[in-house]
Amino acid sequence: MKTEKSSRFILNLLGIGTAISLLGDATLYTVLPHPDIFTQLGITLSMVGLLLGANRAIRLVANGPVGILYDRLPRRGLLIFALSLGAGSSIFYAVGNGFWPLLLGRIFWGLAWSLLWVGGNSVVLDVSTEENRGHNSGIYQMWFIIGVATASLIGAMLTDAFGFRIGQWISVAVIAATALAWFFILPETRKYKATGKNDDIETYKSAAMRLPWKVIAVTSFTTFITRFLAWGVIAATGILWLSDLFGESAQIFSIFIPIATLTGLYTALSNLISIGSTPLVGSVSDMFGRRWPIIGMTMILGGFGFWLMSCEIRSLALIGAFLVPLASSSAETLIPAIVGDRVPENLLSRALGLINTAGDLGATIGPFAALGALNFGWLSLSGIYKIGGIFFIVVAVLALSPLVTKQPRTTVSDE
Repeated sequence: MKTEKSSRFILNLLGIGTAISLLGDATLYTVLPHPDIFTQLGITLSMVGLLLGANRAIRLVANGPVGILYDRLPRRGLLIFALSLGAGSSIFYAVGNGFWPLLLGRIFWGLAWSLLWVGGNSVVLDVSTEENRGHNSGIYQMWFIIGVATASLIGAMLTDAFGFRIGQWISVAVIAATALAWFFILPETRKYKATGKNDDIETYKSAAMRLPWKVIAVTSFTTFITRFLAWGVIAATGILWLSDLFGESAQIFSIFIPIATLTGLYTALSNLISIGSTPLVGSVSDMFGRRWPIIGMTMILGGFGFWLMSCEIRSLALIGAFLVPLASSSAETLIPAIVGDRVPENLLSRALGLINTAGDLGATIGPFAALGALNFGWLSLSGIYKIGGIFFIVVAVLALSPLVTKQPRTTVSDE
């Protein structure tokens, strides 16, 4: 009982810190595209697009080395450094003027998030057992989604109340205070010792050869498709889709809601569904000891959701819009649990780094692919969503195939 309480405490402490770390970054996504904000910072709208994507581009390079670091070094120090680096990135937003200082802040944030996300999921697996990996992964994913939703709202409110730069200084203070709390409270969770002097190039090569590459290939492909569609295509085209359904505003009773506010409302509501579903999906996978079939079933729902979104019947399209996030959040919950099931302990972070690199690649190219297809007239938005539905079904077929579901588990340390 004591161990279970300790694990829950660590999980919630880690999740709350991860959610708070998003305050500066989420504020940028919410307010930076507004002309009053980006002109105040001495940049153009085209520069805004580059800045908002720069952190993901950095993670494509950083995730792999970060995974190796977490396999070789204690978790605690790296996580505290990551949160401190996140606070530092917001300093650049608070004082920077022009493209290059802001870009440096985005590079720092990309490194910070790579360290936080790979390290955070590593800690989740450290404090979990085979019986509760899915549930614990769902709890951590829930905190992430809460962070995205609340940080966006709070960041926008701080900007409206105090201005962009003061709002960012408040973010710096809050994130730095959280890093200080981690310094005093967050325990070390690593279960095995670093190999020290023997951890040389040959040891590294041997570890790379012991990685279960079939598992990594399938989980990486699933994460790539999921983030390509959910973090890329839907995020970039959501406001266009809602405009097609409602025009430039929607009327609810006697209240007219502008399209931008309506898009934010949809994002918040879809996040609420994910917050409730991720612990449930994880617990069900623990109960039945099967994770891939659950991913397969949620991907079928997500594919069906994309097809509903492509239709012109408003009520059906809105139902579909809430099925797609369900598929995405379920995959994000269960992939780390699968890694815990099937990757040796001393290679967990390395595997998570590789998988997240694939996911960040999908999230990076998704907006370019969707908006490029629309801009050049290659596809309509309806056609893009139908293709997205097909992609989800392809993942579902893979997840339900014997090739994936019969992969053996590896739960002991392979040192």
